[in-house]
Amino acid sequence: MLRLPGQYYATHSAGSLIFTIISSTDQVARTFIAVVTVVVKDSFTVLCLLGWVFYLNWQLSMVALSMAALVLLIMRLLAARLRKMEPEIARSLEGMAPVLKESIANYVAVKLYGGLHYENRRAREQAGEMHRLLMKRIAVAALGVPLAQMTFAIALAAITYYAAQQAFADEITVGSFASGAAALAMMGSPMRRLARVRGSIQPGLAAGHSIFSLLDEQPEPVSETVAIERVRGELRFEHVSFQDLPKQCGETGAEQAVGACSALRDVSLTVHSGEMVALVSFQENSITTLANLVPLFFHPTGGKIFLDGQDLESISLASLRANIAVVSVDTALSNDTIAANIAYGEMGQATEARIMAAAYAAHVSEFTRELPEGMQTQVGIQGTSGVKLSAGQRFRIAAARAFLKNPPILILDETGKALDAESVPHVEAALEAVTRERTTLVVAHRLSTVEKANRVVLLHNGRIVAIGRHSELLAREKTYARLARTFI
Repeated sequence: MLRLPGQYYATHSAGSLIFTIISSTDQVARTFIAVVTVVVKDSFTVLCLLGWVFYLNWQLSMVALSMAALVLLIMRLLAARLRKMEPEIARSLEGMAPVLKESIANYVAVKLYGGLHYENRRAREQAGEMHRLLMKRIAVAALGVPLAQMTFAIALAAITYYAAQQAFADEITVGSFASGAAALAMMGSPMRRLARVRGSIQPGLAAGHSIFSLLDEQPEPVSETVAIERVRGELRFEHVSFQDLPKQCGETGAEQAVGACSALRDVSLTVHSGEMVALVSFQENSITTLANLVPLFFHPTGGKIFLDGQDLESISLASLRANIAVVSVDTALSNDTIAANIAYGEMGQATEARIMAAAYAAHVSEFTRELPEGMQTQVGIQGTSGVKLSAGQRFRIAAARAFLKNPPILILDETGKALDAESVPHVEAALEAVTRERTTLVVAHRLSTVEKANRVVLLHNGRIVAIGRHSELLAREKTYARLARTFI
């Protein structure tokens, strides 16, 4: 999952991924244990009994095998029917996770806006669909056992009749007939258990399909590309376009007019080394997409992006991303200490002095002094978003993380949760420190940021319509003036 490209996360919900990784793997494990114990033991029993019957009378054994083939045919038809049902059942089960997750995440709206009946109805509809499909599967699976038993009874009667005819013709002794009949009768119980396996194995097969579909997803390409060292940080976008993914622009996206689902269209822009450029637009997906193209979370569908004159597609992902840091208002924190969250991943080898210096520069130390365990305070315990900290405090931790990494390129995303008033001056100071002498692309939403930017780039309908300083655009661009009134 960690190796999947950004496009995968854009088209799959967290709920479905969690369901696959936790529930589906558990279902496969339980099915495997239950099925293997039955299949190994009962298959061995049936084979031994068949071998004995063959030893006694091969003609009688051929009749028995013919009847067994008929039983297997019936079971295969039922199994095929069950297989067709399983993907639909799996989707209905996965559909419950987002309903529950949204109900929990939106509990404030549920309680304040009378959403109880609405959420209850959604859950009831989803549960009703699950119930209908599961009962249908149970009915089909239950039909297989009596059909198999009936077929087996008819087969046993036919074999007995055939054996009796041989006995009357003195082609088989009474003892052999009795022994063969006993062996065939003893096959009844293991054959019934094997027949039931078909029904019990289907949920495991469906869960396995979900798991292997995830495993078969293509990871981010790791080709023999050029590894780079620390760059100067000049970015050049040449006629860059990006087509939104089907989930984002609707199922009919491919049939719409050209550009109707484009987040970016023919964008050409040069960001000089050490320059701060603020990206603004009424359509936030345009500017966030443009920023996400730099670390190649998404790949442009048209045009090229150059870093210090080198095509991004020719640079190895590891060395490219080693030169980039992202600071976001909605930064997710790991369930660990503040110090560990600053020295995250490959920066975990940083000395305590460097971590403390980054925390001081990003004004993290301003609030850690008031915490009982200081920098060793655990965050993110109630979830991976560090909900025990305010948005401004999380933002400063993200800034400290970028300061510790010390990359030449910084992507600053200001969209998301509003900062608390107490954090604003500290956040301003942290941004001043972390953006100094770095090439900075800002997905801007704050007035103070666009005022400090060397240039502001206004995008409208996926195209660049104006570039200039904040004061210049405010004076000559009506669209920008309207947009500026929404800045905080």
